Amino acid sequence: MDISHKLNSILKDFYAGNKESAYKKFKKIYLQNNKDIKLRYNLAVMQQELGLLDEAEANYISLLENNDETKYKINLYNIYINKGYYQKALDIINSIQLNKLFLLQVNQDKAYILYLLKSYKDSINQCYKVLEIDNKNVNALNTLGLCFLHLKKYDEADKALLSALSLDNNNIKILNSLGRLKHELRISKEAKTYFENAFKLYPNSFETLNNMAGFYLEEGEYKKAIEYFKNAENLKPNNPILLNNLAKTLMCLHKIKEAEKHCRKAISIDQNNDEFKKTLSLILLKKYDFKNAWLYFDGRLGLSDFNEKNPTLKLIENKIPKNNILDKNSKILVLREQGIGDEILYGTMYSDLLNRFQNLVIECDERLIPLFKNSFNSHKDKFVKLGTYSSNINRVNNFEYIIYAGSLGKYFRNDLNSFSQDSYLKNIENYEDLELDKILNKFNGLKIGISWKSFKNRYSSEKSMSLDDFKNIFEIKNSLIFNLQYGDVKKEIDYFTKRQNLKIITLKSLDLFNNFSGLANLLKELDLFITVSNSTAHLASALGVKTILIKPENHASFHYWDYENGKTPWYKSVNIISKENLKDNKFINDFFKS
Repeated sequence: MDISHKLNSILKDFYAGNKESAYKKFKKIYLQNNKDIKLRYNLAVMQQELGLLDEAEANYISLLENNDETKYKINLYNIYINKGYYQKALDIINSIQLNKLFLLQVNQDKAYILYLLKSYKDSINQCYKVLEIDNKNVNALNTLGLCFLHLKKYDEADKALLSALSLDNNNIKILNSLGRLKHELRISKEAKTYFENAFKLYPNSFETLNNMAGFYLEEGEYKKAIEYFKNAENLKPNNPILLNNLAKTLMCLHKIKEAEKHCRKAISIDQNNDEFKKTLSLILLKKYDFKNAWLYFDGRLGLSDFNEKNPTLKLIENKIPKNNILDKNSKILVLREQGIGDEILYGTMYSDLLNRFQNLVIECDERLIPLFKNSFNSHKDKFVKLGTYSSNINRVNNFEYIIYAGSLGKYFRNDLNSFSQDSYLKNIENYEDLELDKILNKFNGLKIGISWKSFKNRYSSEKSMSLDDFKNIFEIKNSLIFNLQYGDVKKEIDYFTKRQNLKIITLKSLDLFNNFSGLANLLKELDLFITVSNSTAHLASALGVKTILIKPENHASFHYWDYENGKTPWYKSVNIISKENLKDNKFINDFFKS
């Protein structure tokens, strides 16, 4: 048999499924004829199929040194996509001289790479270019849907993905994308159906296994999630995104040592990934290794979610300090951290900050300014409205350093002993609420406040509860229950109180969402505040009000509530319990006896 027939036979055997043995035979022949370009190309293709990406990459680079073949470049940028080197993939794709043969494929791949690089608007424009040529291009429709999903344009995402599915209802990529969309919208039943349909079509798809695992992770079924992640890991044992997701799941199961091992492995593969750094910081915070945790905590600054909530980041990022030591005479601007709850939490470090640095300004949510000025009376001139300086480039340049409040931990909270044991917020003593005073003058029993919902958060549903879940609280004798739940909950309260023949007091004159001074005044009058994880929980805790915090599922719990001993180092007055504890009559009775 001559060599060409032998090679054809080996290739036929390879594509028939005998990949490993066929590859070894082919490579042996190649090593004896290593100047043959066609052999090198086929070897690279086989290596790519077998997941030997480093070897395949080296061969394609060698081929391109002698011949600027488009097919070499296409295969090479697909390797870079597989390895997560998206910018390299885009650089390769931009170097391709397009002809009619490859025009559509390269343009749709470029749209996908731009999506992977989180350049969603550029990707959308690229998708539309492809759809102008081929309005039934399912790959472009799928990428378009994913971009709209990340931009939170859910109706447009649904429309694009359903159009793609109508053209190819057995396309697992589209099924996976629809599953992700429905799960993002917390339509769990539909999400599960799409993922399961994809799994039935191709049970060994890495993407499907990873998505199924992610679905079960966010449904709180951690052991099922681990099972799917492990199956996906068998297909791609060194995929850093998978390793990071596995680390998150193990952390939810309190397997901290294993979680850290997987996360560090992910970082060793992709050292610049901010998501991995954030995960490691949360693992280290959970094990009280604060000093090392803060080294990675700034990874959050590179995430799209942080950028969305902090639109001035691009304006100030060059002023963010790179070291852990700052001169006490430096001119510093401190910015509030994401939501108002985080701002109150990291405000626990403002006393340390104000005592160490004199040339300082702190931007904050204007709802908190009266409380901050009242609580830090000798430094009241330091607090200004958010955006006063950070939204103006000329004012930004007046500061040597600009620090997000969450990053203050590296300077002030490096071990458990460094956490303050005192509440730092003080309610305004001369605040008048005639409605509240009138109620309190007629009552001498136990005053309890409740809050049961969280809003505007990806995990709002996991955090929130119903009034029925507070049944044991309403049975406490000689108690008065106050509503401290912000948002439109009047109908819910009316329905509950009429059905159960119970009373919940809502102060008509108090705006629970905007009037934090009035809310603080009410909280300080309570004997106990029982709440889910929301901004009012932080306000009560920072005021030193005795608080029961009902912890959400582990995957939906922020680092400051995610401790197994029922306490948090951030607030002394808080006891953390589970949803099951709240519904357990014996637990509640024992708690009130203690």
